[in-house]
Amino acid sequence: MYQRHSCLKPIIAAIFLILIATTATAFTFMPMSTTISPSGANSIASFRITNDSSQQIAITIKATTREIDENGNEINAPADNQFAIFPTRIVVQPNSFQNIKVQYKGNPSLAKEVAYRIIAEQVPIDFSQQQTSGVKVMFRYIAALYVAPPNVSHKIAVTKVEYGEQEGKKGFFVTITNSGTRHGLINDPVLKISGSLSTITLKDEALNAINGQNLLPGNVRKFFIPCEDAVPGKSYTGSLTAKIE
Repeated sequence: MYQRHSCLKPIIAAIFLILIATTATAFTFMPMSTTISPSGANSIASFRITNDSSQQIAITIKATTREIDENGNEINAPADNQFAIFPTRIVVQPNSFQNIKVQYKGNPSLAKEVAYRIIAEQVPIDFSQQQTSGVKVMFRYIAALYVAPPNVSHKIAVTKVEYGEQEGKKGFFVTITNSGTRHGLINDPVLKISGSLSTITLKDEALNAINGQNLLPGNVRKFFIPCEDAVPGKSYTGSLTAKIE
């Protein structure tokens, strides 16, 4: 079943689920972003789960696909059949760690980079079997995994600008497309919007909606940029410069 949720600004996210139970335990999951090859020795990623608590914890590992729609919502579906994950279920002893191997088993002849999520989730098991009051915090880490063939690159550009209004504010609806073969993370963008007689330059806080966004290969994103100088009925074009990772 597909799942849809809001795409967070950073490449990675740690989501904390609070459940009623006994005591609180925690773990770390690293790295939170990595890239592997579609075949060969470099098709394997290594992750490490570290349990810094005084209690043993149970963890499950799974893989999902990763797509982002025009409005920035991330769509995920199970992808465990495209990976060999070992182990998928583990118990990590107190103050110790466990390494996880994730090997890509999908199409070995990819034409472009494909994005996935590797999710490590704590399972609510009370090993002590003692009934005490309190709150148990269950940790869920969502890491970014990219499977990339050689010589991929991003190609990010503004493909459409039009006047619009949102929540009572005038501005522009700006469409940005990544027509390349690799994801691109936009940092410190500067947007120039040109009309028939003038050019408007926007940057810094004016582009909070764009700054930090991750465009996957083939991704088309639409952003609303507030601007009091926007005029309805006029034709606009745009260009974007940024530090793109």
